[in-house]
Amino acid sequence: MDPVSTTGASPGPGRMTPAEERRLRTTAHEVESIFIQHMLKTMRQASGTGQTLLNGRGQRVYQEMMDEHMGRALAKSGGIGLADMLVRDVLRRQGVMKKPSSQPTDVPMGSAGGLP
Repeated sequence: MDPVSTTGASPGPGRMTPAEERRLRTTAHEVESIFIQHMLKTMRQASGTGQTLLNGRGQRVYQEMMDEHMGRALAKSGGIGLADMLVRDVLRRQGVMKKPSSQPTDVPMGSAGGLP
């Protein structure tokens, strides 16, 4: 029997199952959503105007729900790119993806590309 299908273990170093990659992308989008929610809340607090569309007892609850909804909607529609950066970083750290580079990192700047 295949150990991946029975234990759910990773297929080995430098590889990731499609299910693991889906979970990674979902988690990265959730992190981005939470970050956007926090950013919206902080921006509102920093504005210091104190004026909102709603006044009364439910104002804070409504604003938190609105921040949560806006954060999720913005992250789902492409967000600010944080989820993609998180996914790329995790894939690089797992050895699944190599870091893009115009020249190898271990070559000094003056010795690459035929420069003297």
